[in-house]
Amino acid sequence: YDEPFAGLDPISLGTAAQLIRQLNDTLGITSIVVSHDLEETFKIADKVIILANGGIAAQGTPDEVKHSTDPLIHQFVNALSEGPVKFHYPGPDVATDFGPVASPSKGQRS
Repeated sequence: YDEPFAGLDPISLGTAAQLIRQLNDTLGITSIVVSHDLEETFKIADKVIILANGGIAAQGTPDEVKHSTDPLIHQFVNALSEGPVKFHYPGPDVATDFGPVASPSKGQRS
C-alpha cells in the first residue's frame, strides 16, 4: 500500500487501517505499507522500517522504533524541527531572490 492514509478524513483513515490489519490477520499475509502517517501505521504494524540516506535507518516493533535513542529516528518519530535532519535552510532575502518590489501607483490598492 502506497500512502493509504493520505487525504483521508479521520473516519475513513481508521476504517482503511482496520481493513489492512484485518486482511492480514484473516488471510495470514504480510503487507508492506509505505506511509508518512506514523501514528496510524504504528497502530497496525508488527514491524516498522524507516528508510533514510539511502538505507535502513531503523527497524523493529513500533514500540522499539518509537523509543529509539538514535537522534535521526527520535527527530522523525517525534516530528521535531530541530535535529540532524535540517528543516530550515538559509535562503536569499526576497529582494535578492525576486528583485526589488515596485510601489503601487496612486489609485491602486496594495
